[in-house]
Order: sequence, then structure tokens, then C-alpha cells
Amino acid sequence: MFLMGERFATAERKRGAATMSDSRGLLDRITAFRQRLESAPYMIPDLIPADPGADRTIINESEAFRVRLQQIVGAPNVAEGPPAPQFTDRARRLLAAAKSLLDRQRAFTSDPLYAALAADAANPDPLVAYHSETVAVTESALRLAQSFPDSPSLQLKQCTGLDGLLGVVQERLAVQERALARRKYDAERIDRLAAVYTAMATGAPVSLQAVAAQAEELLEEARKSMPMRFVYAPADSVAAHHGAVAFPAPVRFLAAHAVNVAQVVARLVPADPEWAARPLLAVVAALLVDCGMTTVPAAVIAKTGPLLPEERRLIDTHTQMSAEMILRCFPEIAPLAAAVAAHHERSDGTGYPNGLKGTTAPSLGRLLAVADVYAALSSPRSHRIARDGRAALTETLLMAEHGQLDRTYAGLLIRLSFYPVGTVIEMTDGRVGVVAANHPNPADPRTPGRPVIAVLADAHGVLLPHPEHIDLATVDRGGILRALPQDRRRQLLGARYPDLC
Repeated sequence: MFLMGERFATAERKRGAATMSDSRGLLDRITAFRQRLESAPYMIPDLIPADPGADRTIINESEAFRVRLQQIVGAPNVAEGPPAPQFTDRARRLLAAAKSLLDRQRAFTSDPLYAALAADAANPDPLVAYHSETVAVTESALRLAQSFPDSPSLQLKQCTGLDGLLGVVQERLAVQERALARRKYDAERIDRLAAVYTAMATGAPVSLQAVAAQAEELLEEARKSMPMRFVYAPADSVAAHHGAVAFPAPVRFLAAHAVNVAQVVARLVPADPEWAARPLLAVVAALLVDCGMTTVPAAVIAKTGPLLPEERRLIDTHTQMSAEMILRCFPEIAPLAAAVAAHHERSDGTGYPNGLKGTTAPSLGRLLAVADVYAALSSPRSHRIARDGRAALTETLLMAEHGQLDRTYAGLLIRLSFYPVGTVIEMTDGRVGVVAANHPNPADPRTPGRPVIAVLADAHGVLLPHPEHIDLATVDRGGILRALPQDRRRQLLGARYPDLC
């Protein structure tokens, strides 16, 4: 009995020693696993440079996240090290969502147009700063994603925070993707017309259908009361971005201006008895209005000082050149050539090329003249900044009052209001908003200055949780103080509304 008791005690001591050894081994494995997590490098600080437009932004980040996921979930190709923690279903779904958002960030950063915007330090686009902030929020989400604890209950608590961060990232990505898509569409509509201008100038085959399709798009935007977005390309611009189709300067500048003229015409023709029934022809004429100016050197167009007599004569010939190119390339719309040739005629006889007075110029030519002046004033030029909607409208109406433009057609500009839809304004009480709608009522002289406003920021510049709408036509007090200049728009709204800046 004594020997049996001794053997039993010895066996128990051995089992206890083995248990202690197993426990110590488990503790050692846990300690090693924690040390491994703590020593694993974070993905973001070394992978996101200060310049959000740099080529390596986000591109390496998603690959690092994949590696990190392999480390966390214990992928087959990670053979050494302690066992990985077990994840709840929700944690796995959030990790997959984080991976998807990283892929979207990478695609956004690598977009050629975004890269061009980020590289333009002289004219910083608010979308670049907005994207940089999105990257910072993404960094916070990834830091949280790479530190999931072993405990399921703690994981669930951490999932709540990660879910919120990923929701913010997703919302911001949607905003910046929509803003970039809008910029790409603006560049694309410039390039489509630039391709037509280039073909007309070089004698290459060109189809009128391409012009008509673009005209119909502009008319459809007008029918839907969509905001006018005046596009712009510098006189020396040859491509929208690196790798895009290149055109000889100043073709993109001319195409951008013609698109703006066409946008104005598309909103005026429904109110004109003569052209309301055939608006497509009027907008096509507007798109072709400056095709003959492709013969003018970009340096002359970009000149900030007075033009030399020979430079002035060269510019004055562009209307007749445009008419001749239309007759040669699109004989099926030959009647429009006379209108295009007359879009720089002035009612007082001071215009060119023929010094026509009064109503001797074609009616469409007089309509194009009004739209051409208003669109030019609303866009920047080498010698001045762009006028806001109220100033552009006022100057155009004054030219009509002084006998230079057709008064009837100039009066149609009231339909666009002093503050066209999409204009960012400051109210008399300091609040900031964007024009959401206008009241086209020429019989009431108050309506051009009393639109519907979506208020975005209070009098202290604090952004509101959601827009608050005010119809100024229905209130007796308060109104619009001014349209905000670009730098002020970016300062107040760029952090949340990059597409309004």
C-alpha cells in the first residue's frame, strides 16, 4: 500500500509538472503573439506621404493591408509564429469592408485627372485637400482594424467604433468620387468639341452628329434645370491631364468657351418665339461659334496687354473663318453660317466683320452675341478674373442699354437670374448658402434677386448638419449680400462640399 501510494504521488507530481510546463508554454505563446502584434509596423505612417497626390499614396497601402490581414487571420502562407485570434463574423465583414474601401482609395488616387489636380500647386483644387482628409480618416480606421483583441466581447465593442469610422470613409469617398466624375465629365465635353474643331481646321473627316449629340445633352440639362457649370481651359492647354488626348493650343480654350455659350443659349431659346421650336439648331450654332479662331495663335489669345493692330485684325477674321469652315464641313446646316459670322456684330454698328446695325444681323446671330458676351464675362481671361453671375448679367444688360446688344435677347438673361442655380452666396445676416432654384418671372423685378437658398453655414461660418432651405421671394427681411469669391468658398465649404468650390 505504501509503495502504491508513493507511485501515485510520483505520477501526480509528474502530471503537475507537465501541466505547469503546458501552461508556461501557452503563456509564452501568448506573450510572443502580443509582442508580434506590437512590433508589426503600422501601415499608414510610412506609406502615406505628405503629398496626397504622390504616386505611392494608397497604392502600397492596400497591399500592406492584405499582408496584415494574412498576419491576423493566419493565412496558409504564414507558417511561423503563434496562432491567430479567432474573429467574429462581424469583425470579418468589417475587415472585408475596409479592404474594399482601400481599393476604392487606391483607384481614386491613381486616376490620371486626380493626379493632374494634385500636381497643380499654383491652382489647388479643394478636392485634393478633401481627399487628404479622407486618407487621414482611413488611417484611423486601419489602425483600429489591425488591433482586434482575442476576446469576442471586446471585438464586438471595437467593431462598433470601426463600423462608424468606415461609414465616414465611405461617405467621404462617395463625395469625392462624385466630384471627380463631374470634373472628368467637364474635361470630356471640352475634349469632344476640341476634337471637332481640330478636324475642321485640318480637313479631317468630321460628323455633325457628334456636335448634335453634345447639343442635345446641353438641352436636356437645361430642361432639367440643372446648374450651369462654366468650364475653362487656359489658352495654352493641350490636354486635360497627362496621357489624355492632346490638341493644339488654343483649341481646348476655344472649345470650353463654346460649350459655355451653348449652355446659355440652351436656357434662352425656350423663351424665344422664333427658336423655341428648333432649339437644337441654335445650340449647334453656339457650339461651332469659335471654330474659325483655331487659326489665331495661343500667345495672342493669352496676351494680357493691348493687342497690336495686326493681332486685332487676325482675331477679327475669326467670325468669317468660322462661317467658311461650317459651309465646307457641314453644308447641311449652311443657314447657320450667317448667324455664326454675325455673333460679333453690334446693334450700334461698331461690331465686326461687316458693321451691321440694328436688326440687319440675323436673329440667331444677335442671340449668339448676347450669350457670347455673358459666357465670356462669366469665365476667367488672361487679363481679368471671372465675373460673378450678377456682375456678368449687369454688364451684358448695360451693353444692351447702350445699344451694343439686342435688348430683347439680353432681356432673356433675366431667366438666369442675378444668381444662377449653383451660385454660392453670402446673405445679409452672414449665413452662407447655395442657390437651389429661381423664380423666372420677368413681370416682377424682385425675383432675379430673391431665389430659393439652401443654407449651408451659419453666420459664424459653422457648417450646418443639413441644408436649410429659404425662399427669399416669400420673406420680407434679409436677402443676398454677394456671391462668394472662390477663395472664400474654399475656406468655408471646401471641407465638406468640394464640388461647390
